[in-house]
Amino acid sequence: MIRPQTQSRRRPLRTTTVQACGLYPAVGAPGGETRGVIIGREAYSGKAYIYDPFILYDPSARERLPSGHALILGKSGYGKSSLEKCYVLRQLRFKDRAFAVLDAQGEDGVGEWDSIARSLGVVPIRPVYGGTAGEEGAVRINPLDPRIPFEHQFKILASMIEIVGGEITAGTRFALSVAHEAARRTAAEQGRVTVLGDVLNALTAPRPADLGQRTVPAAELSDWGEPAALALDELCSASRDLAGMFNGPTTSGIDLDSRLIVFDLTRLPREGLAMPLLMTVIGPWLRFGWIKTGDSVKRTLIVEEAWHILSHRPVARLFEEFVRYGRRLGLSFWAVLHHLGDLEGHEAPEAEAILKLTATRVLYHMDKAEADLTAEYLQLPLWARAAIADGARTCAPGNAVWQVGGRISLVQHIRSAVEIELTNTNRRMTEKSDGPVAAPTPLIPLHTGAAT
Repeated sequence: MIRPQTQSRRRPLRTTTVQACGLYPAVGAPGGETRGVIIGREAYSGKAYIYDPFILYDPSARERLPSGHALILGKSGYGKSSLEKCYVLRQLRFKDRAFAVLDAQGEDGVGEWDSIARSLGVVPIRPVYGGTAGEEGAVRINPLDPRIPFEHQFKILASMIEIVGGEITAGTRFALSVAHEAARRTAAEQGRVTVLGDVLNALTAPRPADLGQRTVPAAELSDWGEPAALALDELCSASRDLAGMFNGPTTSGIDLDSRLIVFDLTRLPREGLAMPLLMTVIGPWLRFGWIKTGDSVKRTLIVEEAWHILSHRPVARLFEEFVRYGRRLGLSFWAVLHHLGDLEGHEAPEAEAILKLTATRVLYHMDKAEADLTAEYLQLPLWARAAIADGARTCAPGNAVWQVGGRISLVQHIRSAVEIELTNTNRRMTEKSDGPVAAPTPLIPLHTGAAT
């Protein structure tokens, strides 16, 4: 006789999420957004990892990000630059994507992005420095370029003078504003653009100016403006190291409509004033020249060696305003650093604000002490702290912990054979060193241009 079987009833299991991870180890994390570009695969679930900050900012995203900005951290040789380059190559296949890269690292006298740019038919832009004015791509960017609004020109001037000569007083700031206005009038009368030399001339030979109900004599105004004049002399005098970088009209022929603009900064000294000064000028110049209000293009600004921005308060002040308005500008800002410790000892609340504005953090391997500092700052769980400190297995080259909003994943970056060739920065350290393979035609059709 067969007895009827009844379905057994089990009491529900009540447990914590921490214990559930041990009870059900085969259950993968829920999937993320399916729109965007493929970065690689999630290490634990094996699913494709897809990312696009502009899609994730959209209200229709599964988990909406508060901003499109990203922070990339980690030691050299673990895949930071490969990630950036592959991301750009894959995003450029979308019609409404454009990129500007400040490339501060390189080998053989060119930047790391040179092979990417050449493969796309783009000539990198190299700032004029140390007699490079006649080289291909060498350009000058005028801090007083007419594309930059007048009030922002003054902010750039004040920041540059602070970088060269230190903090300026209220009197010096007033004398500089009077000289700036006088320089604009002089240039307009002569039918040309204003340059730094005009401001220097107005500072050293001022006219009386009104300060409220008082008229400041020319001699007193000259005294007030002397610190600014001495700082500008470093930028304008032909005998100075920085001569030619900024004093003159912006070089014609820079194609701001290209979907990829690469600034090759490798010829500039890593230490000294040249790099922070250039960063001070490039940020506003891109904001008002590259970004065009009313179009639908989504733009990304990638800054290698971003400590040049974050560790100099006058530069960080300008970029913090730029980044804060990223939502209105359709801009994603990527700051690439080796360590958060690069910023220790610098009292720059603007740098802190920029870091807090990033909603995506990509963390490659770093030393134990640096991993602990980073995990504490970003409030990472214990497994992520241990992962970024393990450069031999968990965060071996190509693997990184991605913190995207509230979701944290271990991601393996996957590259194609072409991408591996284009992103290889280890040729000089390997036995096989045949040089990069030049692409016969641009990999992706772009509207390209260069400074000529």
